[in-house]
Amino acid sequence: MLYFISDAGKPMKYISCGNLTSKDGFVHPRRNIDSFVLIIVIKGILHIRQNMSNFDVKEDEFILLFPDTLHYGYRPSDGELSYYWVHFQVNDPNYSIYNKGSLLRNRPFSTESSDFTPPPPENFLLPDYGCLSLERRSRLLLVQLLDINKRENYVATWRCHYALNLLLMEVTCESFQISHFLNASVPAYILDVVEWIRTHYDRPLSVAYIAEQFGYHPTYLTNVFKKYTGYPILTYINRIRIAVSKNLLANRTLSIYEIANTCGFSDEKYFMKLFKRYEGITPTQYRKAFHQKKVNLT
Repeated sequence: MLYFISDAGKPMKYISCGNLTSKDGFVHPRRNIDSFVLIIVIKGILHIRQNMSNFDVKEDEFILLFPDTLHYGYRPSDGELSYYWVHFQVNDPNYSIYNKGSLLRNRPFSTESSDFTPPPPENFLLPDYGCLSLERRSRLLLVQLLDINKRENYVATWRCHYALNLLLMEVTCESFQISHFLNASVPAYILDVVEWIRTHYDRPLSVAYIAEQFGYHPTYLTNVFKKYTGYPILTYINRIRIAVSKNLLANRTLSIYEIANTCGFSDEKYFMKLFKRYEGITPTQYRKAFHQKKVNLT
């Protein structure tokens, strides 16, 4: 894996952005361009090759394509594919691209830890491939960038530059939060449980039911899950549900009841109570605040 690092004090230059949607059989064209490209997949799998490596970029994953580097689709997509993309250039003349080993040896950012820890806020540090958090903040920021770009008649204005840099800093934070968890000494079977919960959060779940799916005693699974994730199982499930609900609240056409039901809550009032406990405001207040931010950007 390669890592791009740049001084955040020298903001990136926005070029363009968009959304690609294909029904079936999409193959990314063969290209070698002079700008960076960030791609975030929102549905399906993008099969793409860069630097002699094949990447299968799935939903809520991203790939960073480097300038002056050949990239192309190495096989067609199966079924529907949709992703957001943004082209940008770097203003930091001293930006670097490291592999993990050289990054740890060179330590371009200061840290006393020997672990592979997130960079300080004055740096952009992006892996060439990574996962995003369930909160989908990066996706929301990219949607806002698309909206700003449209309102600016597809001209690269200072609003676009500002939104781009906010997006890249969020991708930096999200990708390193996920990689820190995956690189920790977490047993494979706990990662399997985490992944299963991430794909079944919208169903009625209990500790006993989850334990049964994996052949463990509920008490044992409860103890080891908390040991390695820091959360009781039901708390982890609720945090995922609340994170997903925040993304759905950006859609004004969905009612609070519909969002609660979609996220796995059978009781709308309990969803509202839990949302306020975690976020400090009600779902309705969050929705108003989100759209107010969009208005203020226009």
